[in-house]
Amino acid sequence: MTQESYDNRFTPQEIGLPDNMPYVKSIIWGKEGVFRKLDIGPETRIEELKLRRKMLKHHQWIGMLTLAGLAYQYDVGKKLYDGDDSDYWDKHYDRHKAMGYFTYATYMTGASLSIFAPPARKYDNNFSSIKFHRTMAILHFSAMMAQPFLAKAAVADGKRYNDLMDAHLKAGTVAFFALSLDALGITFFK
Repeated sequence: MTQESYDNRFTPQEIGLPDNMPYVKSIIWGKEGVFRKLDIGPETRIEELKLRRKMLKHHQWIGMLTLAGLAYQYDVGKKLYDGDDSDYWDKHYDRHKAMGYFTYATYMTGASLSIFAPPARKYDNNFSSIKFHRTMAILHFSAMMAQPFLAKAAVADGKRYNDLMDAHLKAGTVAFFALSLDALGITFFK
């Protein structure tokens, strides 16, 4: 054994990019990806994996914060939608709106951390909690994207207010329950 190989015995070998990287990741981080062309990101693959771990850890914490905010948001929104109590409306409408901005901002921040994180070491085709998470993310991401547009359109269009608020409530229901189910799946299943 040479001195160099002895000195490097605990240094991991360079890890290449995974073969079956998801399409969005390949656009961003692939060999010809945007971040590679712009020379954005860490120098080595090992540093990329360390950055990935940090980004996904923050993604998890922000996701839990978003879920807590969305639970409150959904509860207040449902009561505003169902109720006839003008006092409740007066006290809670502004909170609901402010919480909407908060949950949208935290959700999109968390989603960005996941989307822009460097690729994993490998991606397999077997079902896993991560694959379940990616599938559910399509559902709750779509619902979260629709939320502010539906609310704004409802306020702007008095003739279609009820229809648009119905759609806003349904999108909120999908977002909340899909994100809740997703959090349970990623937390308790492997």
